[in-house]
Amino acid sequence: MKIAATVILYNPEKETVANIKTYYDFVEKIFVYDNSTVESAIKKELLQLPKVEFYQDFENRGISERLNSACEKAIENNFEWLLTMDQDSHFQPGSMPYYLDCVSRFPQREKVAVFGTQNDKPDYESKADCLPKEVDELITSGSLMNLLLFNEIGKFDEKLFIDYVDNDYCYRAKLCGYSLIKLMNISIMHELGKSVYRSSIKTLFLFKKNKTVHPPLRCYYLYRNMLYLSEKYNKVKPELSKKIHKEIWNHVKKSIFYGRQEWKTFRYIALAKKDYKDNKMGKISRIL
Repeated sequence: MKIAATVILYNPEKETVANIKTYYDFVEKIFVYDNSTVESAIKKELLQLPKVEFYQDFENRGISERLNSACEKAIENNFEWLLTMDQDSHFQPGSMPYYLDCVSRFPQREKVAVFGTQNDKPDYESKADCLPKEVDELITSGSLMNLLLFNEIGKFDEKLFIDYVDNDYCYRAKLCGYSLIKLMNISIMHELGKSVYRSSIKTLFLFKKNKTVHPPLRCYYLYRNMLYLSEKYNKVKPELSKKIHKEIWNHVKKSIFYGRQEWKTFRYIALAKKDYKDNKMGKISRIL
């Protein structure tokens, strides 16, 4: 297996380099894209790693465009697989050998669009027994993309600046007849939003609950993506369209009720509706 990796940075912190080193020895090349608008704080450290190709143009171009660039560069260099990572994600010691062994031994892996890892239990210890499970979607971080299928499935949708970029790719892979395999015994350490323990008006502020919330700007992208993806898949697969709408709206609702910035979130939702109606996708045009 000829494997490259990519990681997309945004104002990275020092531990990002340590995160990269957890999979550095197991890939042949790492394409690093920094979306920061200032000089990267870890550029010098990264350039000391021979396998790293570092790119920064001081523009935040989101996730889709950078992933497409990484896929295209990997294909140009004859790589067959691309490990996609977030800056805050890393593998525990011993996990990568298990992961790559599971993928290399998987029957008919040429029909698998993406392999993914267990991220719901970050303290879960990886095991040699892969425990593969076919799923409907996988997150970008910790996934191995089959680049031989990339052109057939199509590029990442650049109308999606952030959020649901990976979901959309997975939906299209499934519609093309390919599989998505999650290896339930392979774990990755990954942060899934900000977790809070709070009460809300829904419970008359009597009970506290653990919830994952997102800032208002992130809710803008989630809500606009909900409108876009619901329409995109409505004619192709109506049940998927309904699922997307319900799932994303639940994310936004949690941020409204538990995020403590409800009025600002409402303003961003209103802007998301307007921008979608005006066909303004990609990066937000103005910050509130």
